[in-house]
Amino acid sequence: MKENPQEMNLPSQDDDEISLWDIVEFLKEGWRWLTGGVVVGAVGAVGFVLVTPSQFETTAIVQPATVGMPTTTTTRGAEVEPVAQTLERLKLPTFYDEAMLQACQAPSRQALSGSVKASQVKGNALIQVSYRAPTTALAEACVNAVVGQLTRSQTTMAEPVIKTLEEQLVLTKKQLTEAEGFQGQLEKRAASSADGASLLMLNALSKREEIVRLQKLLIEQKVQLSAPLTQPMQLLEPIYAPERPVAPKKLPVLAGGLLGGLVLGGLAFFVRRSWLGRKAA
Repeated sequence: MKENPQEMNLPSQDDDEISLWDIVEFLKEGWRWLTGGVVVGAVGAVGFVLVTPSQFETTAIVQPATVGMPTTTTTRGAEVEPVAQTLERLKLPTFYDEAMLQACQAPSRQALSGSVKASQVKGNALIQVSYRAPTTALAEACVNAVVGQLTRSQTTMAEPVIKTLEEQLVLTKKQLTEAEGFQGQLEKRAASSADGASLLMLNALSKREEIVRLQKLLIEQKVQLSAPLTQPMQLLEPIYAPERPVAPKKLPVLAGGLLGGLVLGGLAFFVRRSWLGRKAA
């Protein structure tokens, strides 16, 4: 025996058509509410854009300070400070001094540490520093102050290592001068002495090998103390300071206002319709 779909309370094609017509009727009846919601949302979005101050963002990409170590075989020296450690220091309020507060016009060190954004450039040992301010000039001045403070701090960190490399260079020069002088004496003695001339020449040749080794070491040490192995922190490119504001974003704010107004208008009409229906019942 076949069961009646109506007895089983199953939805039929007529029920679907009624549901669709209900939606159409809802839109026809509530178009004023929906339109009003859109208008209110648009007005609110425009008002938000007009009231909210414009924000300009400047960005700098810096290359950390490096120092060439005696065992380095790369085209760049070792970083004076790991990039991750530099990024953590930029998050600390103690990194920022009064001069930086004035340059950035920040109310406090805590506020400035939260406003300065720093990150590592993906795939490179480079640091990106950015800051937002009401004017381009102010944002650029703040980024300049941050980069300057980083440069000074890393220069201080590099000084002991550079001093050690310079002392090694001076020692190598001294050893080379002494070895060359001793070799000259051996050659003169070998030339003027018939007895033991062979032994003196062997000693002179041995000293010559030492001189070649010292000359090679001297060249390596000079290279280690010059760029790009040893160099201070520096800007990879000039600070990027666009003239167009980055906030508030007008189109997203307007789109959000329109959509929010539409939703609120529909919700208000639905609540009102439900309340009137219950009141009539």
